[in-house]
Amino acid sequence: MPRRTKFDLDTLRKLVHKGLTRPEIMAEMKISNHPTFNNLMLKLMDTDKKYYQLKESGKAKNEKPVTVKIGKRNTLTLSTKILDQSSFQPGTIFQVGFTNKKITLTAVD
Repeated sequence: MPRRTKFDLDTLRKLVHKGLTRPEIMAEMKISNHPTFNNLMLKLMDTDKKYYQLKESGKAKNEKPVTVKIGKRNTLTLSTKILDQSSFQPGTIFQVGFTNKKITLTAVD
């Protein structure tokens, strides 16, 4: 017999359909830890036989600043992972500016 939970799956389903993010749903349902939330989401998906994808919270993407270093041949390389977060494409031309310990790249139209 499956374990019973004190959290209501119907409430979770309604909040997911409203388009709330993970932290908003956790606060609304008073869920204190992520494993409990994950288990509830799995149980909901198993019950409904449907995959639910939650809306991303804006905070998670830019928590940690991106760092790069100047290479042996005095080159500064930006990885594909970094560029995927921007709207820049290969071949974009930049104007470079230098000020007190800062390098500024500005796209040239």
